[in-house]
Amino acid sequence: MNDNLVNTITLLEELNDIIAKATLEKESLVKSIIDQLGHQHEGSKSYEHGIYKIECKTPMIYSLDKKAYEEGNYFIDDIFNPVRAKVSYDVEKAAFEKAMQIAPDYVREALTKLITKKPGKAGVTIKKVGA
Repeated sequence: MNDNLVNTITLLEELNDIIAKATLEKESLVKSIIDQLGHQHEGSKSYEHGIYKIECKTPMIYSLDKKAYEEGNYFIDDIFNPVRAKVSYDVEKAAFEKAMQIAPDYVREALTKLITKKPGKAGVTIKKVGA
């Protein structure tokens, strides 16, 4: 490896450590502010303190035991059922790439109109060997 790559890797590793520590500190400070303001309810609310306007957001995340729900382990009258079914579509990347190589022109043309492909967020993970 050339020295420039080693230096870049070292700097990225140091920055990742700084970000991880800063994220933990930020979470601690956010909790402290919420506690000090007495903001204990679900939702968001704005507070004013001196020259600061502080918006606190304390959302709740709801999740469903999908397997138990689908198996009908529990009966919930429709009028009280808060669960709504959603249709979801996912593009199978390998099948898309294969179709773009071997499918007839009309299929490839339809796929290019239906599916867009763009670069995602790049990332590099660095681990020390033997650490």
